[in-house]
Amino acid sequence: MDCREFQENHLAFVDDTLPGVELVRMQMHITECESCSRQDATIRRSLMLFRNLPVIQPSAGFSERLEKKLLDARMADASVMHSGRARKLAVTVAVTSVAMLGYIAVSLRQVDYPKDITFPPVVATAPQSGSSITGPAPEMVVAVPAGLPIWTAALYAEQTAVHFASVDLTTTAR
Repeated sequence: MDCREFQENHLAFVDDTLPGVELVRMQMHITECESCSRQDATIRRSLMLFRNLPVIQPSAGFSERLEKKLLDARMADASVMHSGRARKLAVTVAVTSVAMLGYIAVSLRQVDYPKDITFPPVVATAPQSGSSITGPAPEMVVAVPAGLPIWTAALYAEQTAVHFASVDLTTTAR
């Protein structure tokens, strides 16, 4: 047995909880190693000193006073902890709010919005003369419900030949 193993098992050796084989090995190591023997003697003497001290008798009502002081201390700690947590939460919320407002302000400054929205010009042309454009089929006109976006009507218009503009675009109503 080496000194490290002796140190690890010394508590069980003093308490006499080691198996017989280990107990014999520990006793043999004490006879062979002077430093471990001194340590064992010092620890056993210290234990004997504490075991021989007189028993201290607490005063009457000691337990009740101690319980009251412990309860007061717990309550004070709880209030300090609670106020500390509340402060930490408030600081966390404030810091997060400032960070989010800063992020929003920075991100809004980076977007370049156009000043004027311009669309390309629309040019209307008259249909060729002599072309035969027929009007929409009545069932198609009835099938387009009111309130739908215009693109649905445009899709139907592409599928059927529909006359959207009058043939005479040069005349204006007065």
